[in-house]
Order: sequence, then structure tokens, then C-alpha cells
Amino acid sequence: MTITPPRPVAPAEQAAPPVTTLALAEARRYARHPLFLLAGSVLIVALGAGLVQREVVTVSALEGTVAPAFLIGVFGFVIAHRLTTSMHRTGDVVGTTPTTPLRRTAALCLACLVPATAGVVLLLIDVVFGAIWPPEPVPPGQTVAWFGDQPTVPMLAALVASIVLACLGGPLLGVAVARWAPFRGSALLGVVLLVVGCAYGDDLPGSWFAVLPWFNFSDSLVTDGIFRASWLRDGAIPVWTCVYYACLCGLAAVAALLRDAGDHRRTLLTTGAILAVGAVLAVTFSMS
Repeated sequence: MTITPPRPVAPAEQAAPPVTTLALAEARRYARHPLFLLAGSVLIVALGAGLVQREVVTVSALEGTVAPAFLIGVFGFVIAHRLTTSMHRTGDVVGTTPTTPLRRTAALCLACLVPATAGVVLLLIDVVFGAIWPPEPVPPGQTVAWFGDQPTVPMLAALVASIVLACLGGPLLGVAVARWAPFRGSALLGVVLLVVGCAYGDDLPGSWFAVLPWFNFSDSLVTDGIFRASWLRDGAIPVWTCVYYACLCGLAAVAALLRDAGDHRRTLLTTGAILAVGAVLAVTFSMS
């Protein structure tokens, strides 16, 4: 009689963690990044100084959107790019459970809600303290690009587009660039093109500046170095520009996911085509 030894039981494969678990891990990495902490600290100090002077919102209200768009949006491009290119070092964060590049990229895109949330907080601070201490032109009686002097919906759309969507779009673009061009200099090149393009493109003739991924929604009257008055800029309709920016954010996320789409390629391409058509229509309506 032959006794057959029991067969060894293979260990069960670990299930891949859900995307939400990966996203929370990446969100924590994003929130702890030194550049994000630096940007937040600078903005907090600036807000504190404004509160002391009771000038959180000034006569050049929309000019104040440049700081969060740069510190959170452009810095966010670098942060997201860095986190994406260092994906191979995140095993200690999510454990040793298996995952795929597509799921990790999706998690990184969801982690970009961290800077977007910071943008929402900054917008709310502007609105609340702008209601407590409304901006006053110099001399009184001039127009101010703020609620009351300007229509509510366009004003709110301008703030959402220039703060919240800028804080979201920069990091999403950083993820996309890092997935398709993961070499060292792509982050610097992307930042230079983004900043210079927006700065010089703002002087495009007619309403063509509306095609930029970010521009200042206000025009201002400045004499002797003092802002005398401000108003919503002609040549772009804020509501449609807000829709356009939202489509650009979606396209950046789709571009990042397409790098390792696999079986999801057709769905992503369809989504990207819809977003592209939406972006073209929205920017056309914005310029009309």
C-alpha cells in the first residue's frame, strides 16, 4: 500500500485593493508633499495678513486668483508629476497587494482632489470675507469685479474656473505628462510651457485668449500704481469658460489613463472624444 503525501496548497492570491484605497494612500502622499505644504503655508500667511488689514478681497479681486492658481495649480503639476514617476516606491504605502498601472494612475487622478479641495476652501474664504468686508474702489463709486457690481453667476463661474479648476487641472496635467513622458526634464519643460504660454497667450488678439488653460478674468484701471477699478473682462463668457476648463481637466485625466488602458481603451477614447467636443463647443460659446 502506497501512501501519497498531501499536495501542497498554493497560497491564495491577494486581491488587488480597490481604487479608493489606493486613492486615499496617494492623497495622503500628496497632502504631505513639501511643495504642497509650502504653497499652503504661503497662502495662509497671505490670508492672515489680509485679515489683519481687512483686505482679503481688494478692488483687484480677480487678480488675487493668480496666487492660488500658481502655488497650488502649477506647484501641483510638479507634485503630481513627482508622485506619478515614483509609483514604484509606493509599495510601503499600499502594502504588497498587487495592482496595475491603470489602477494606480486612476488613484493618482483621484488624489488630485486634494488640491481641488484646497481651491474650494480658498474660494469660500474669498466669498465669506468679501461679504464681510466688501472691496472698495479708489475713489469710491468705481466698478469692482465682485458680487454686487457684477452679476452673481458669471462672477461665481469666474472664481470656480480661475481657482478651483486651476488647482485641479494643474495636477491632473502633471499626472498625464508623467505617464507619457516620465523622463527627468519633462516636469520642468511642462511648467515652463504652461506658465509662459498662459502669460504670453493672454495678449492674443480678440477673444482668442479664451482658449488658454488659465487667464485673468478681470480688466483693471490702474493709475499711479493704484488699482482704481476693475470689471469682468470682455471677450469671454465665464460660465462657458468654466465648462471649457472642466472639459480640459477631464481630458487630462483621460490622457493619463490611456497610457495603460488595455481593455478600457475604447471606453476612454469615447469619453475623450465627448470631452473634446464639449471643450470645443464651450470655448466657442465663451468667445461668442
